[in-house]
Amino acid sequence: MPERHASSKTREFFKRNPAARVIIIIIILFAATYGSVAVLRVALATDSPLMVVSSGSMIPTLNVGDIIVVRGENPADVTVGTIIIFHNPYDYEMPIVHRVIAITTQNNAIFFQTKGDNNPGPDGWQVPSQNLMGVYVAKIPYVGLVSLELRGPVGITLIIVLVALIIAIEYNESKPKHSKER
Repeated sequence: MPERHASSKTREFFKRNPAARVIIIIIILFAATYGSVAVLRVALATDSPLMVVSSGSMIPTLNVGDIIVVRGENPADVTVGTIIIFHNPYDYEMPIVHRVIAITTQNNAIFFQTKGDNNPGPDGWQVPSQNLMGVYVAKIPYVGLVSLELRGPVGITLIIVLVALIIAIEYNESKPKHSKER
């Protein structure tokens, strides 16, 4: 019976405290989002299991806003024609999604020559195998457009407004309802 008592106390606490409800909702959303990404990282053997295509270099295969699923891959197993995701050789923080058009080995190191399907010519660099993040596995068309929009000032403003709206609704629902007596 003590479990029911604790459970009813907990429910009563959350009924009286809208801020606690908002905090719990945020914690649940955070845990669900980052927990699922952590599971995907392990399952797909890569630090970046999901990515949003942000340029048109791979049209018609991949479009701006497509979410792609990335699987870690041994560089020795990559073949010509494979779509790879790699760190830009000149800007390591910028991932690129292009197709392998040639593979070379120099001093026992593997290098990939890449090209975007929509680009007129090959990329002006050789991608060292240590820059490989993974290979393209699947896509979810256009779902990432929301993510791309949320990265800008309009998206940040929208997120702030939505959080404020949730807090306002929770606060308003927690106020005691008074009936006017005449």
